[in-house]
Amino acid sequence: MDKFTKIWLILVSLTIFAFLIGWFRVSSYLIIGILLISTFIKGELVIEYFMGLGEIKGKFRYIPTVWLATIISIIAAGYYL
Repeated sequence: MDKFTKIWLILVSLTIFAFLIGWFRVSSYLIIGILLISTFIKGELVIEYFMGLGEIKGKFRYIPTVWLATIISIIAAGYYL
């Protein structure tokens, strides 16, 4: 199994996990935190492997990561407030 297939399986597994959390209507601050972290991990995997930015140095590598962290932080702040 190649690297991209493993990454894809991780993405699918995290997505199914998030779906099941919603399906069973499990909600707590801990679960929301776990979901936000898993969303960040999924975003980082897409940025690094499928967008091909893992091999790039400098600001072009960090701009999507900072954007993703900002959006997830805003969502977390909105939920917790």
